[in-house]
Amino acid sequence: MTLAPSLSTAPRSAKLGWLLGSYTWRRSAYALAALPVGLVSVPLTLVGAAGTAHRLQRGLAVRLLGAPIGEPGRGRLVRTLAHSVLALPLQLLAAGLTGVLWADVLVRGVCYPLAEWGNDVSHAWGGPTMGGAWAAHFAVGMLTLAILLPVVRLLTTGQSRLAVRLLGTGPEA
Repeated sequence: MTLAPSLSTAPRSAKLGWLLGSYTWRRSAYALAALPVGLVSVPLTLVGAAGTAHRLQRGLAVRLLGAPIGEPGRGRLVRTLAHSVLALPLQLLAAGLTGVLWADVLVRGVCYPLAEWGNDVSHAWGGPTMGGAWAAHFAVGMLTLAILLPVVRLLTTGQSRLAVRLLGTGPEA
């Protein structure tokens, strides 16, 4: 049995892969897309379109999270409705955190000079120069990224497990 290398022995680029790799982008995209899909899935299931709701939710989890969801078992209507309702709190929290995370990093971090173009930054964090203010706000954005990305990862992992259990073949999935 081989073990994956620990973070201490992994190359530096691999250590940062979780932060800026495609895995992170897919998780973030899922966190933002799952809420509208979940909100649409509840009424779809209730009006008899459980198959459509199931395909939407399953497809999103398989494509973006790589969830190993098997073909649906019996009771697809009940399972789809249960997933739609039980996943909503996680979806709401994940979408809110992801939206705040990327808005903070992009608007107040990377694009700070554009957001404050023409304004007096002498009293801003890192002022009195635009370069200092940009550096200070960029650092806060990166700190936000480092704190919230693992939380988004945890929430989307919970959503993935819920999807595997309810949208797949059941407890043995």
